[in-house]
Amino acid sequence: MALGRRTQNRTVAGLSPFPPFVLFDDIQDVNNLPQVKSVFARVVVKFPRRRNSQHYILQDITGSKIEAISNGNNVQRFDALLTQGCTYTLYRVAFCLNREELQFRNIGHGLELGLITHTIVDPFTKPIQFPPFPKYLMPFHEVYQQPHKTFVDVIGIVLHLEPLKHIGGRPYREVVLMDSRWDLIIVGVWTDLLQRNALRWSLARVDKNIIIGTLLRCNHKHSNFFCA
Repeated sequence: MALGRRTQNRTVAGLSPFPPFVLFDDIQDVNNLPQVKSVFARVVVKFPRRRNSQHYILQDITGSKIEAISNGNNVQRFDALLTQGCTYTLYRVAFCLNREELQFRNIGHGLELGLITHTIVDPFTKPIQFPPFPKYLMPFHEVYQQPHKTFVDVIGIVLHLEPLKHIGGRPYREVVLMDSRWDLIIVGVWTDLLQRNALRWSLARVDKNIIIGTLLRCNHKHSNFFCA
């Protein structure tokens, strides 16, 4: 009887059509890559297509983020299937080492996710709420170590709000934030985001509010971080 059960288990496992589901942070063994898995993910950012590749920033149900990339003949297929702001069930995605030393990457992460020929995209139908904020908020001393033009998520107290300026006909304002280590960064706020939240920014300065900034883009040329 025991032999029969083992045989049955092997048969069922062999018939399983998709690899197991994982969270982005579950993949720890970098010596055993690439690994093909399944994930639940929200498309936080969908970047424009460039030549023979397209990049995405995905977030899982814990708030962890990873950069996903399609290449070659897969670019057009995933461009049509994936919409920014929507959530999906992705089967057969490939976790690989981050190749930022060879090509620019939008976020800092030890791994990246490949949208490959065998990847299947289905709507996300589970009764699970995705968190409104990212899992990892980067300390400011680490922010300054990130490559130029990469995106970071931070939290800090509003110390100072510069007067409103107009640069190239666009309203612009700089905000000084401090984190729990007393490190400072300068965040440049542009146009729509500035106008929609003008009162909130003013109150944040007066009340010394703590704010979370997501997808701020590093700008080492001007020693600050932009939110569009």
